[in-house]
Amino acid sequence: MAGFKFTVKFVLQQTKDKSKSTPLRCFVRYNNTRSVFSSGVVIEPKYWNADKQEPRQAASLQNADDLSTDIKNVKDWIGFAFETITKETKEYPEPDKLKEACLLLIKNDGVDPNAEKPKTKFTLFEYIEQLINNTKNGKRVLGNGERYSPGTIKSYNSTFGILKKHHQFKYKRPLLFTDIDLDFYEDFKDWAYNIEGLSNNYFGAVIKFLKLCLNEAREDELHKNEKYTSKNFVKVKSEVENIYLNQSQLEILADFDFSENTKLERVRDLFLIGCYTGLRFSDFTNIQPKNIQGDFIEIKTAKTGQNVAIPIHPTIRQIMKRYDGKTINSLPPAISNVKLNAYIKEAAELAGLTENIALEKAVAGKKVIINKPLNELITTHSARRSFASNMYHLGVPSSVIMAVTGHRTEAAFNLYIKVTPKEKAEMMREIWNRQTMKVVNAEI
Repeated sequence: MAGFKFTVKFVLQQTKDKSKSTPLRCFVRYNNTRSVFSSGVVIEPKYWNADKQEPRQAASLQNADDLSTDIKNVKDWIGFAFETITKETKEYPEPDKLKEACLLLIKNDGVDPNAEKPKTKFTLFEYIEQLINNTKNGKRVLGNGERYSPGTIKSYNSTFGILKKHHQFKYKRPLLFTDIDLDFYEDFKDWAYNIEGLSNNYFGAVIKFLKLCLNEAREDELHKNEKYTSKNFVKVKSEVENIYLNQSQLEILADFDFSENTKLERVRDLFLIGCYTGLRFSDFTNIQPKNIQGDFIEIKTAKTGQNVAIPIHPTIRQIMKRYDGKTINSLPPAISNVKLNAYIKEAAELAGLTENIALEKAVAGKKVIINKPLNELITTHSARRSFASNMYHLGVPSSVIMAVTGHRTEAAFNLYIKVTPKEKAEMMREIWNRQTMKVVNAEI
């Protein structure tokens, strides 16, 4: 240490009560002065050997080894802080400056948060794996400090799986951050469409996730690649034509007698709860008694953490009567998303919701027309879309519906609901008719 010497001594803060856990204080002496501060180590005085500056070896002291390690670490951190300051200033440190540096190291287990962090060399996939793990364990959180939802983590894993599958097909070496350029994009796009047969939106979701990872890695100063920010490195997205059940179709489903098939009756009832609450599957299958408050369902949504309140629709009231006394929330018992998706198709078929539907979809970068019976197109997500579309048809303001569905912009909401140009015109005509009636009534 270039001739700069110091000594460290640990002193108990109190010694009267031998069985009271007591902090050890550090006395760092040098150049006719001293710096005093807490070591962060606590021990009962009866177990402290002041002469040897170590814990006594006693059968009743079960953490003796841990205490010895902690004390050694503190000594090492003091030495590191002392040496760092004296090398930088070429003189003995001021007591307060040494104290501040030592306490910072003790607080952070020997890591100086102000020091420049060494850059770890990651491959692209190693970084993505770390990002997903940090998202799972809560080290990586949302801007408001809350953890990411299980659904987001599931999406990360599935899109990462596509990237790994392409890597196995194309490469025989690890991918680096600098490999992600327009050539990679075009090659991946060709594989995704022509070999894997991904839809536009699935391909776009993978590109979105890849760009997210690259952006975060660049913020961590792990690369300087900007080729993926090109306007041609785009997240492809196509408007998806998904079905919804209008009010008449919901009534047909609600009125159908499933009494001879309790499984499908339960499935129908669960689906209708989604149709009349607008909640996601994870929420409408997890309504607790505490969430039912008078005429409202009040619940914190799993995906966004948003508190929503939805009036209990008469159809749901009828369902609750059917399960009153049979379940704790007077609602049908939940089943898995996979089973509900499969069984609701059966229920809709029995109820006669089988008219042929033609949908335009983007597959492998090309638009194709798919013709299927309505019941085969119904999924759990159709319930939520039915809620939004039907409420809009009834004239409920978009802002009110969005408060339940969680859409943040009206543009996104308008893409979500299913309203044809003619239906919009009919809604406008209905509003005009009501205004005309008001004028006539006022004149009378």
